[in-house]
Amino acid sequence: MLVAPATAFSQDAENARTGQEQESVQLAPIVVTPTRVEQSSFDLPTAVNVIDAQAIREQHQAVNISETLVRVPGTVVQNRETFSQEQQIIIRGFGARAGFGVRGIKLLADGIPASTPDGQGGTGLFDLGTAKRIEVLRGPFSALYGNHSGGVVQVFTEDGPDRPTLTPYFSVGSYDTWRAGVKFGGQADNLNYIANLSRYETDGYRDHSEARKDQFNSK
Repeated sequence: MLVAPATAFSQDAENARTGQEQESVQLAPIVVTPTRVEQSSFDLPTAVNVIDAQAIREQHQAVNISETLVRVPGTVVQNRETFSQEQQIIIRGFGARAGFGVRGIKLLADGIPASTPDGQGGTGLFDLGTAKRIEVLRGPFSALYGNHSGGVVQVFTEDGPDRPTLTPYFSVGSYDTWRAGVKFGGQADNLNYIANLSRYETDGYRDHSEARKDQFNSK
């Protein structure tokens, strides 16, 4: 008498599982295709901040990107004050474990990746002397640009002026810091061009922290 109910329950369970297997439906694949069409940041479901040229160059020496990214919410930039280790960028916790350089965050210069396939990158490749704007995208929507789930930091180079123009510049700071360079740009028919050559030197505020950075960028 005690065995019969258990047997009936087992048969009912098997029938229920069989019914579930018969009712399973295979759904069609769902393909999610992101877009790279230019849109207003207000209309996007993402956290995007844009830093214009005035904030990049007129308020700082435009040597390190840490000078400008400190104003972006949710972003922490550690300036190690040494050009051998690069700067550390942390977006919503991503990149905090990087011993040197930037990891987990995509770096782009005019759409060209400045990060290696394994996720390592350095901001020293960015030329802020000709930067038109910097866009910072925070969060997993960065999958549009690859496998970097922390975010994207992209630098866009300005276009050359309508007429050939040569612009020298020079700035000085404490600890025997100085930066000098020359920028040349223009337009010839359908060709728009701009080039920037600069040198930066400093003795640093710490002992044995002297540095020199020579940079050339053209578009």
